[in-house]
Amino acid sequence: MKFSLFYFMLLLVTCVEVVFCKQPNIVVILVDDLGYNDVGFRGSNQIQTPNIDALAYNGAVLNRFYTLPTCTPSRAALLTGNYPIRSGFQGVPITAGEDRSIPTDMSTLPERLKELNYTSHLVGKWHLGSAHQNATPTGRGFDSHYGYWNGYMGYFNHQIGNPGFQGLDMHNNFQPDFETVGKYATDLFTDRAIKLINTHDYKQPLFLLVSHLAPHTGKLDEETNNTVLEEKSAHKMNRRFGYIPDVKRRRYADIVNSVDESIGEIVNALSTRGVLRNTMILFMSDNGGQTFGMHENFASNWPLRGLKFTHFEGAIRGTAVFYSDKLTRKGRINDHLIHITDLLPTFYKAGGGDPHNLGEIDGMNQLETILKGEPSEREELLINIDEVENHVGIIGYQGRYKYINGTIYNNTYDGYHGAIGRGKENPKYNISAVLQSDVNVALAHLSFNRLTVDGIAKRRKHLQSRDCRQFLPINLDCYPCLFDLWMDPCETRNIARDQPTILVNLMRRIDEFWKNLVPQQNKPVDPRSNSANYENVWTTWLDTDE
Repeated sequence: MKFSLFYFMLLLVTCVEVVFCKQPNIVVILVDDLGYNDVGFRGSNQIQTPNIDALAYNGAVLNRFYTLPTCTPSRAALLTGNYPIRSGFQGVPITAGEDRSIPTDMSTLPERLKELNYTSHLVGKWHLGSAHQNATPTGRGFDSHYGYWNGYMGYFNHQIGNPGFQGLDMHNNFQPDFETVGKYATDLFTDRAIKLINTHDYKQPLFLLVSHLAPHTGKLDEETNNTVLEEKSAHKMNRRFGYIPDVKRRRYADIVNSVDESIGEIVNALSTRGVLRNTMILFMSDNGGQTFGMHENFASNWPLRGLKFTHFEGAIRGTAVFYSDKLTRKGRINDHLIHITDLLPTFYKAGGGDPHNLGEIDGMNQLETILKGEPSEREELLINIDEVENHVGIIGYQGRYKYINGTIYNNTYDGYHGAIGRGKENPKYNISAVLQSDVNVALAHLSFNRLTVDGIAKRRKHLQSRDCRQFLPINLDCYPCLFDLWMDPCETRNIARDQPTILVNLMRRIDEFWKNLVPQQNKPVDPRSNSANYENVWTTWLDTDE
């Protein structure tokens, strides 16, 4: 008996040291343009997200998780572990019909995980190039892809394009999917993710990236030449969110609710399949919300400053929640500096790889930081260098000071916008819904320390955002801008004149990064890509023309 106990304890210690005794499955649920304020655990009662909240209260909220300001740069950073300046993706997102893609000499996350015997699937959005088949997901390491290649599409018609340049962009690998036209995109992606979870042979570990369209805008409104949101059912939307007076904001709330339900269904599928205990789950947004303007989805980044496209916190301080059975303490608020580039080496390490084998990349292994709350090795992060717009930014000094050199789009998106969501017109926070959510029910089976009403109330109190706009009036025209994010996370007071040494040091770091910048490869839309040439279907047009 003593002999057996000794070896059991030895095995336990060994497993703790290497983190995982068995390669974990990795499920990343990536949403598009989610507002910082638009999850329930942040304190807003306007849009309640019981499944996302349950994941947060059972897992860890990555409270200083940073992305890029827009979708293509963020996705390039996620999949390569490098700042977009290394691949020329630091500028505007790829336009449908534009021949740009990840450089072939730069490895991707699924390619790296394949070295560790992972099977990888992408469901949903790609947005990293599709002129050639080898630029699409299955050409860059994924074993399958069901979804769309471009930046967005209609929630029902699954089309993208400009007036006179529209086409279907829903593909099952390289086959256009006509049969699902008219079905809601969020449901389609959820169903495909569940099918992959149910049919996967877990003799090999699974990497599943579910990249939702929601809550990005979709269908093109030809009258305004802007894209618009589409709810699944107007009747159900009005019944559930009728207390929101602005119908456009109401529509956004309904779409976020659909995403929340999707997360519950995916976690439930992992539980039913019996693989939840050995699965790491990350829920995240690619960037902040876009309250108004180009691709406006009426999201709220309150109380943070700025919308998508900017270098302010509202654009780049992303919503991110991590769950693993190996977390040493659930409900942790992780305030360490973590960047989207860190996910590649972190997942590679979790899968049993040695991050040193990845070569020189910008990402850092943050596995111990996320699982155990150990200090992060990251002391700075490059926000971006857009050499075309002359728009740069960096966070340094252990995440305290932030330098940006000014604005973009003439201050249009630099202010404070979006619903606060804490008024009496909104329903009270529904703790019972969190306890009864699919996510919490599934995770409760894995833990002796289950969530309680009091526990949720305490965790939400610590997590909820507070109004940090303390210095008024706010000058939007600061050239350059320097902010103390520890004291002023809402970026209300420019301290560039007060801290000239810090400012100069951060500017010098930008200069160092600039030396190794790969110029943007932005190209005009190739007229040969027009889906009208291919029966109104977006295709890998340069392969077709060869």
